[in-house]
Amino acid sequence: MSFLSVITLLAALLNQHITPLPPPEPRELPRFMPQEVKAIYITSQTAKRTDRMVELRQLIKDTELNAVVINTKEPFGARMDEDLGKLVAELHDEGVWVIARHVAFQDDDLATRQPEYSLKRINGTNWKDRGGHGWVDPANPDVWQYNLSLAQEALRLGFDEINLDYIRFPTDGDLQNIIYPTWDKIKPREEVLRDFLRWFRQNLRTYFPHVIVSIDVYGEVFLRDFAGNTGQRISILAPEVDVIAPMVYPSHYRTGNFGYTNPAAEPYGVVRGTLEKGRTLLTDTPSIIIRPWLQDFHLGAKYTPAMVRAQIQATQDAEYFNGWMLWNSKNIYSVQALEKIKP
Repeated sequence: MSFLSVITLLAALLNQHITPLPPPEPRELPRFMPQEVKAIYITSQTAKRTDRMVELRQLIKDTELNAVVINTKEPFGARMDEDLGKLVAELHDEGVWVIARHVAFQDDDLATRQPEYSLKRINGTNWKDRGGHGWVDPANPDVWQYNLSLAQEALRLGFDEINLDYIRFPTDGDLQNIIYPTWDKIKPREEVLRDFLRWFRQNLRTYFPHVIVSIDVYGEVFLRDFAGNTGQRISILAPEVDVIAPMVYPSHYRTGNFGYTNPAAEPYGVVRGTLEKGRTLLTDTPSIIIRPWLQDFHLGAKYTPAMVRAQIQATQDAEYFNGWMLWNSKNIYSVQALEKIKP
């Protein structure tokens, strides 16, 4: 079944409030995740540009990189087609681990097409966050099925891992006046997310038994075991996934964190401190893989290759040897920060 026909069928099913889709074909042979995943982020737009992909694929060949994270579902909708499947196959031929970044509950597209799933204002219009983005109800089973179906399509295209971003409740905007179509505001947020993740991984593995499921979380959830507005209580969510990816961008920390006036200028201390603190919250899930997102962009300080490398070193010194992922929204990376492949 083509991607377009899957989306057409899915839209029809959502309109009828019917959840099942035709089962996907199981993957015949598993691919095994590298012991250390060293990835760069690639937008769906970059993935379609041959010139940029030639550059980035050469960067991977020349350095320690061995993985990529490519957008497959954005707030503006799915970003998948057969050309993307061809790219995934070519990356596999080059020994690259390929991760699908899947934005879960921030969803302009679904909220607009199916407003009954959208968070609402008191006047009945769709609620939007401070950035103008729509959100759908994290407790709605139809929303769960929609996300599952798109993740299955990514796996059909050959992706090795589903990386869930925005796996949380909204955190900015007029939060006090949100009306949730399904969530009763009694069940704790972290339990809503836990139940979704448990259901999501179990259903993915029905047909793709070796798939890896990872989630992106705020770096601050590694500092204390508390759900807050996000619902990202790490001790509750960790047992339901394979990989946790804290976004430990030093620019996103407040003045005073770890005693720093400007945490953005202290990449080593912020990353190492966060990862070491997080270990104390994950004693009940010793097998969980921690693979942080690291900063390779200018914010709070001008980020030099040495500062990017300092974050990588911090992950190792904190005794996290599962790898890391670099974020730059323009997909321009500090080559000098990456170790060269020895001939």
